[in-house]
Amino acid sequence: MEGGVVVDKYYYVVRGAEIFCDCGSHVRKLNLPVSHGSFVGDKPMMHERDCKVEENISSFGICYSEKNQSGETIYLISMDNQQIQGKPCCPELLGDTWTKTKSKVKVDGESALTTDSELYCKLGGIIKFASNGQQSE
Repeated sequence: MEGGVVVDKYYYVVRGAEIFCDCGSHVRKLNLPVSHGSFVGDKPMMHERDCKVEENISSFGICYSEKNQSGETIYLISMDNQQIQGKPCCPELLGDTWTKTKSKVKVDGESALTTDSELYCKLGGIIKFASNGQQSE
């Protein structure tokens, strides 16, 4: 995990942080269309409700969950440039907030996200942070 503003042993998460699903094939960037007005340096902070599919979170490529009942097969290039195939990832989140947030720190009235925060998919995947986004471009 790269450096940045730390809370306890976790970092605050900002727009552009890398996220992954443990059932998915690809890492993606967490999006924030409009800033909440709180920043780490010049990067907008994220909060517990920034978990809308398509708005904040995109597909993680191929879904390897055995619970994925899609009849469709897609073909992609993996992160190590290999052709892969499988069922498409279409995140179906449980709940409408991230878990393990920093409740003592508010971003636009909601609990701040840290690199410890997680989301859960109905198909069994756990979405976590690969980076905090504080150093990204």
